[in-house]
Amino acid sequence: MMSAFFRMFSYLSSGILIINNYYIKFIKTHLKNEYNLIILGLGIIILYFSPYVFLGKNSSLLIPDNLDSNLVWVKILLTNGGIFSSPNLIFDQIMNGLPRSSVYGTYDISLIWFKIFGIYWGYVVNKFLIGIIAFVGMFFLLKVYFLKNKESFINFGVALIFAFLPFWSFTITIAGLPILFYAFLNIRNGKKSIIDWIILIFFPFYSSLILSGFFIMFIFLLILIYDIIKLRRINYYSFASLCFLAMGYIISHFPLFFDFFFNDDFVSHRKEFKTIGINFNGAVVKSIDMFLLGQWHAYSLQRYISIPVLIFSIILLKDKRVNLKFLSILVFIIITSLFYGFIDWTPFLPFKNQLNEIIPIQFDRFHFLHPMFWYIILGISLVGISRNIRNKNLVLGSFLLLQLMYVLSFHELYKNRNSPSFSDFYSVEQFNAIEKFIGKPKESYRTISIGIYPGVSQYNGFYTLDGYSSSYPLQYKHQFRKIICSELDKDLKLKQYFDNWGSRAYIFTTELGKNYDDFFYKTVQPVNNLQIDFKEVKKMGGDYIISVTEIKNRSENIDLIQTFKGTAYSKIYLYYIY
Repeated sequence: MMSAFFRMFSYLSSGILIINNYYIKFIKTHLKNEYNLIILGLGIIILYFSPYVFLGKNSSLLIPDNLDSNLVWVKILLTNGGIFSSPNLIFDQIMNGLPRSSVYGTYDISLIWFKIFGIYWGYVVNKFLIGIIAFVGMFFLLKVYFLKNKESFINFGVALIFAFLPFWSFTITIAGLPILFYAFLNIRNGKKSIIDWIILIFFPFYSSLILSGFFIMFIFLLILIYDIIKLRRINYYSFASLCFLAMGYIISHFPLFFDFFFNDDFVSHRKEFKTIGINFNGAVVKSIDMFLLGQWHAYSLQRYISIPVLIFSIILLKDKRVNLKFLSILVFIIITSLFYGFIDWTPFLPFKNQLNEIIPIQFDRFHFLHPMFWYIILGISLVGISRNIRNKNLVLGSFLLLQLMYVLSFHELYKNRNSPSFSDFYSVEQFNAIEKFIGKPKESYRTISIGIYPGVSQYNGFYTLDGYSSSYPLQYKHQFRKIICSELDKDLKLKQYFDNWGSRAYIFTTELGKNYDDFFYKTVQPVNNLQIDFKEVKKMGGDYIISVTEIKNRSENIDLIQTFKGTAYSKIYLYYIY
């Protein structure tokens, strides 16, 4: 067995050597011009994302915070209000009426592609744009400000791998940070290019303020303060660019600002967010996990290759100018990883809770900047290593190839290959059959879902009492809780999940739990002891239950009226509530 392993290792090493030599020779000989490199990179990116086109709606996309919510919110917005609808608009389809900010709180240009191409193909167009912007931004950021035209194949390789990261959902919140950073540094240095100002104005309309915008502006502010201290004067270019960026976010996120500052009647359920404190050891482990693994909303995939490269480069690097940039970014990652872990440390919780009552933002989200910084570190590290070793082509190419292979294993379609396809998840034909059977205008009744994401019903145009929203009225949370209170009392973890967070106002049951991904492509075991207050459901306007499981202990309050066979949901049970 060991001999077989060594033979495999030998073949792999030989393959890497051949690929590296060809790759580096090709780059250095034929693609000396940066525009040729960019064209090559764009071609590879198109190839990388082409499976979305070939598979079409049979593609298996990410479910959490994506199929179950983000794409549903887009469809509801485009169906009922439009891209630039008023912040006063109320969407009756979700949870008996939510303001625009609770459904989709930004004027986001990514919505244009959804409007033109539809939900699935709009998502695909956004994926292509995200990859292209990520590659171009990282390429020029490294070339101009970090690698200084040294080893173009490193610059090209790192930028391409960064573009292949499994960026969450459909905006450039993370992928666009390098091009934003590049434009800001150009403006800071007095380069008079209209393109940089366009990027600066464009970025807030294609990204999230609360996920990365707030934190990148904090970094820009630190750079502005650094320049004031160093130069003893204000860099008005930096100051103006920061103001433009802030103004762009105010305009693009106006529905959020409207509810926060002008809608006194709206009290968000976020006001009751409560974090359960962790001990010191737990905070340390959480910090280490952030440094090594990152967070799934902002994958940087640094654990196996980038961190060993980092350690290797620290041993070898001797250039102090490189070290200053290198160490500054590394210190930022370490500090923000510690902040991520220790912000939930029990002694710090009172301060965190008080701060969240004033500004309802998760201040630990500096990790959304980590992917950009990790790949800057990777590029600097590889250049530093190249100056201090022999056979650098083999070593550097091997690092890039291994990191590329690791990132490729996280391709969205491969990672979610065992999940239902886009078509299966939303099961339009199955829900059309339900609509036809009910035979009434969908706005005239409300549904609740058991064992199936409410977003599926919403995507198909049904009006639901349950739903998922990052900010909805606190009063509604209290009202909805009455429906499921008996089920919550049976399971402490489920109770804490809803009471301390509650963004998912679902019909949770102790028998099914909160992980609905377990119920695809199979017959779900019946629920034997469901304790839901159906009178409260009826009081709130609910008429029907859409369930993936049979309710065995149904009382006089509900009646099974039909079942519907399908693919992802092998059988849906439709109950009427009296």
